[in-house]
This record gives sequence, structure tokens and C-alpha cells, in this order.
Amino acid sequence: MNIPKKLKVCLLVLAISLAGCTIGAGGTLDITPACQAGAVSAGFINLWSATWQGICFLAATTVWAVAILVYVVGFALNHQKAIIWAREQMQEAVFAMLITMFVIGFVSFLCTLDLNSLGLGGACLGGATTNFIDAAFCSLSSMYLTLMQGLLLVIALNSAMAAAATFTIGFAPGGVGTVFTPLAVLGEVANSFVPASIVLVTSAVLTMTQMVLVKMSASIFVALFPIGVILRSFGATRGFGGGLIAIALGFLLFYPFLVVLFYGSVGGNMGISDAITQDYSSLSDSFSSAGPSPGDANWFGGILSPLVGFIGKAIMGAIFIPLLMFMILIVSIKGLSAALGEEVDVSNLTRLI
Repeated sequence: MNIPKKLKVCLLVLAISLAGCTIGAGGTLDITPACQAGAVSAGFINLWSATWQGICFLAATTVWAVAILVYVVGFALNHQKAIIWAREQMQEAVFAMLITMFVIGFVSFLCTLDLNSLGLGGACLGGATTNFIDAAFCSLSSMYLTLMQGLLLVIALNSAMAAAATFTIGFAPGGVGTVFTPLAVLGEVANSFVPASIVLVTSAVLTMTQMVLVKMSASIFVALFPIGVILRSFGATRGFGGGLIAIALGFLLFYPFLVVLFYGSVGGNMGISDAITQDYSSLSDSFSSAGPSPGDANWFGGILSPLVGFIGKAIMGAIFIPLLMFMILIVSIKGLSAALGEEVDVSNLTRLI
């Protein structure tokens, strides 16, 4: 059965407004996370056990009771379509009950999984107490810190070279005389740092956005998963409910895992060279030839070469890698939703990315 789009939107709004969301003082929206302090959140356990577990069981048993009634009537009337429909509904009701029973164990497994057992290592993976979400947030935080350090270096170099480009040597009383600007070429170099700073600011903003999304991922699960289980129990909303479950699992499992994989490998190669600490040769050497001395050229090359490489890695890590990650996430959610209910149409979102 095709569900009208307006009804789907209303159900989604209802899911977010009811599933674990409370309005605190000052209009702040508080959502209980699924994982907290290296374990499943006590708030999520209480919320699921006290509220949603009973509602999910009630929905599943209601479908089961209706299916049994239809099966008995269909069997008495020898109506094969009714019998087949009733069997399908009973199977789906049993599946919903199993999800309701084992969700706490599944979430606890994800929250306490030792990432080192998967062959993953790094400064952000501190053992069994570090879950996917904490490790993903740590990786993005390291990336963000490195980008901001690079931005400060670019701003400092821009200011220093722009000031050095105006350095003059000479004597011109009354505006007549000889004046040398041996470092005027640095003005062009300083101008090249402007687009570099724009790239780094954009990369930092995109990385910060992912940090917020990672922090929201566990709360997205708490908000969407319960209502998804309930809607999936009924045939009319099974596809939509399966889609909500797929989105919840995608953000709880797939997205943090992708962040750990990609940024765990990129973050270790994002360091900035210490070329800025190299000794600058004497300014008088610039007069020994028609341009900067070899020492000057080596000093500038020692700064610019690693900086250009750093900006290239920033573009890859903050722009292209997120695009690849979200494409993998969309494909995962699409396949999981097809297994749980019906395939979610994400073609518009894929074209947008």
C-alpha cells in the first residue's frame, strides 16, 4: 500500500516529537543518547523499558491477534489470499517482537565494542571503553584542530609576507632618489594565501558540521528506532517503519564507523611541517644576485611546499571524503530499508550530494 507523502511527513514529525525528546528549561531540546561513557545509556534503557518496549509489544500482539482472526476466518472460508496475508502478518509481528526483545543487547554490543579487536588502532581508540561514536568524534576533533592550526599559520604568513613586501631600502629626499624593495615579490605570495585561508575555513566548518552530526547520531537512533518498530508492525506503514529503522541504524553504526575508518587514516598524515622555524638568511644576501639568494629561496620553499600539500589534504579530508562517506551511508540505508520493509527512495538526495 502506498502511503501519501503528507502522512509520511506527519508520522516522521510525530516520531521525532515523541521518541525520547523532552523540552527542558529555557526551551532546550534534550534527547537521550544511546551510548554514554563507554556503555549503553541508562537513560535509553529506562526510556525503552518503561515506555517503548510495552508499546512495541502491544503493536506486535495487536497485529498478531488480528492476523490469527483473519487466518481462522480465511481457513473456514477456504480463502487462500486471506490465509497468505495472515501468515505474512504473523511473521512480521514475530520479527517486531524479536527486535523489541534484543534491541538493548544490540545497542549494548555496539556501545561496548572494542574497536581494537577489528584491527583498528590510533590515538582515538582507547580500548573497550571507546565506542564508535566517541572514536569518531575524537577523529573529527583532531582533524578540526589541525585545520585551525593550519589556518593560523596561513594568516600569520600572510601578515608577515604582506608586511615584508613593503620593506624599502634607499634614500629619496624630496621624492627624488633611489629606493629598493627587495622583498616586493612576497606581495604576490601573500595574495596566494587568501584562497588558501578560504579553503581552510570552509574545511573547518564542514568538519565541525560532521562533529555535530556524529554527536547527534546516537540521539537520532533513540528518536527514530522506537517509532520505526511500531510502524513496521502494521502492514500499511511497514515500508515507512523499516525506513526509519534503517536510518536509525545507519547513523548509529555505519556513519561513525566510516568516520573512524576514513579520518583515522587521514588524520595521521595531516601534520604541518616545522619549516617556519628555519633560519632566514641575511637580507643583505638578496643584493648578491638579481633576486632572492639561494638561502631565501630554500626558506620560502620549505614553508610553501608542505603548506600546499597540507591544503590539498584538507580539501580531500574535509570535502571529498565526506561526499564518499555519505554516498556509502545512503547505499547502506537503502539496502537495509529494502530488507526491513521497502526500499527508501534516496535518488534525489544522491543527486544533491
